Amino acid sequence: MTAAPVRGQVYRADLGYGAKPWLIVSNNQRNRVTADVLAVRLTTIARELPTWVPLGADDPLGGYVNTDNIETLGKDELGDYLGTLSPSSIVSVNRALAVALGIP
Repeated sequence: MTAAPVRGQVYRADLGYGAKPWLIVSNNQRNRVTADVLAVRLTTIARELPTWVPLGADDPLGGYVNTDNIETLGKDELGDYLGTLSPSSIVSVNRALAVALGIP
């Protein structure tokens, strides 16, 4: 990977249980200077929780963003670039992350 991943982008990564889509949630300044990123999983499983964000027609994938489990992924673990979430989904993810982390 030559360019630093950008917040809001989705990549495929295999952490030992099959390749899954991951959303980059770490800030871009951090992404440029560190060897890893913070990411959350996309899933097709629905949960009625304020920390799970449904994706819409403007997003590159269907399903949900699960902000309950933030993982550190090495940039070398990032596989295929799958697209970037829509601005409205990013706003919803920001809210869900605040809930997940207990930030008022």
